[in-house]
Amino acid sequence: MDTHKGRVYLQNVVLKSFLLTLLYGVAFEKEALAFDWRLTPSLSLTEMFSDNLNLSNTAKRSGFVTEVAPGVSIYGSSPWSNFNLNYRLQGLYNAGGNDAVDINHQLQMNSLYQVVRNRLFLETSSSISQVNTNNSFIATDNLTGDNNRTNARNFSISPYWTPKFGQYASGLLKAGYQKSTFDNANNSSTSTLYPNPISDSDSFTREARLSSGSKFNLVRWNLNYSAQDQNRDSGDDVRFEQYQGDARYYFSRKYNVFANFGYENNDYQTLNNDISNGFFYTFGGQWSPSQFYSLEAGYGNNSQVTINLNPSANFTSHITYENRSVGLNTGNVWNAQLNYRLQQAAVNFNYSQDTTTAQQILAAQQVFSLTNPFGDTVIDPVTQQPQQFIINSPNLVNDVIINKTANLSLTYQSGKSSYNASVYNTRRTYEQSTEEDNVYGASAGWQWQFQPRLNFYLQPLWQTINSTGTNGSNNDRYDVALGLNRSIPINLGRPLLMNTNLEFRHIEQKSDITINDYTENRATANFAVRF
Repeated sequence: MDTHKGRVYLQNVVLKSFLLTLLYGVAFEKEALAFDWRLTPSLSLTEMFSDNLNLSNTAKRSGFVTEVAPGVSIYGSSPWSNFNLNYRLQGLYNAGGNDAVDINHQLQMNSLYQVVRNRLFLETSSSISQVNTNNSFIATDNLTGDNNRTNARNFSISPYWTPKFGQYASGLLKAGYQKSTFDNANNSSTSTLYPNPISDSDSFTREARLSSGSKFNLVRWNLNYSAQDQNRDSGDDVRFEQYQGDARYYFSRKYNVFANFGYENNDYQTLNNDISNGFFYTFGGQWSPSQFYSLEAGYGNNSQVTINLNPSANFTSHITYENRSVGLNTGNVWNAQLNYRLQQAAVNFNYSQDTTTAQQILAAQQVFSLTNPFGDTVIDPVTQQPQQFIINSPNLVNDVIINKTANLSLTYQSGKSSYNASVYNTRRTYEQSTEEDNVYGASAGWQWQFQPRLNFYLQPLWQTINSTGTNGSNNDRYDVALGLNRSIPINLGRPLLMNTNLEFRHIEQKSDITINDYTENRATANFAVRF
């Protein structure tokens, strides 16, 4: 890892964030005095023994890895603005068996400033994380293995204006800039497998919207424009651009007809040069007999059918089928959301299709704020932080990626036990190559609080990736962790909560590429406290 680059980037992010906060306070002194700040330091200490620090079946090496990870959470809010920053400094000794000290930064920052109340806004975000450069060899975290990962850094800033035109219309004008950088991306192991390893990029976005106001009762309309230009330091640039408008006439509360039209102007490299740009249109109608369900259908060169079924407050569903001949992700396109929630359980199903890039996926990744269907934060029971690496991720390449993702999850809480399970399938197509990923996975978890503040947990996971094309391979991954977690209240002038943890974990990866095979057993002891 390039520690100097990470330090400089982090200093720039923190400096920009606090300068924005300072400028806001100077411009709006009265409101700034009402700004509520909350700062929470934390510390995590970990000692881990692994029987395979190199993650290699042919060059096994056992040993201990020591982790010292101080962190801080800063949250501020007012009626006008909010600021949320989570940072963790991960110091490692003997990670990957290299007998050296490594430093990693993990950061998630989001802020929203109202320059003019309810009119002019400034939105910023930044993140630092470590990620696998390809999915043929998957590391779980920074503690073991010494290759196939890179630092991913993202910073974005977006001013936007929301004008109001009385009761006639409301609008949005938004511009954005995003910088994405990757340490040693062009020198990573991705280069030996794929012709277009991911590169640094500058992205510029534009968005405009104008929607009808309350003066329009029988006719409602929208005009939209969106564009993103992703300029890469190496490889081909990408542009997504769409002009779109729609109008809807209401005969009554139950019946309406609509027209949807627009123009697609996308530009990126594909294997067969099969981008479908041009004019698109859809004409159709909607039937909404009650608040519980509705049916909408439209015909054109982009056709669609949408069903909303919401029979109760506990069950909601939305299913859309489209047949697109113009635009991104052409052909048959499905999107579905089904949610069923009870007092002790929640069932969720999601299916979506989109066209994106690896840079966009990493920029949207939440480093510190994963949640389950109940809205609770999902954390690693050892580190007390979210899982560091997402194992179901695309190869980090300069490409446009078509994603088709389905996920079914179940969460259940009963007495002293909580359970969760999920199954998922992801299909990815890389537009500049013959590569395709077909990923199947399943995970589960059981947590049992058999004593006050003492929990036992069991977390199994299985995933298989079938990659076709020039660099295709089959990779199976098995991962099971079990451990004990003990929370201990302490008092250092104010009440604090300390967590201690003991865990055993078994990880096994099997691949068509022999050098990617490995089996690891590890035992971990962790101490974590938030001050």
